[in-house]
Amino acid sequence: MQITLSTQQSKILEQLSQQGGYGSLEDAIDTALVLLADEIAQQHPDANPDYLAWIEQTRLKIDEGILAAEKGEVLDKDDVLTRLRQKVNAAKATSA
Repeated sequence: MQITLSTQQSKILEQLSQQGGYGSLEDAIDTALVLLADEIAQQHPDANPDYLAWIEQTRLKIDEGILAAEKGEVLDKDDVLTRLRQKVNAAKATSA
């Protein structure tokens, strides 16, 4: 899908991307869409209870990660990438 942004929308995205420390405009847009979906889901909680449960679980994991990082309990980036690749490969194998 291709979307054409107005000049004003492009400027806003560029500013948000720079201020928020996003690596790209796509990252900023992805975050914005997740936040929008979250807001809509909270306005209509009966519409998708599984999604709301996923959001809550994700928030709890983020909170746990922040606490662990504050204590210095962090993982090596190569370790994390290896784990993520394993999960992706397992998901691909399951869906095939």
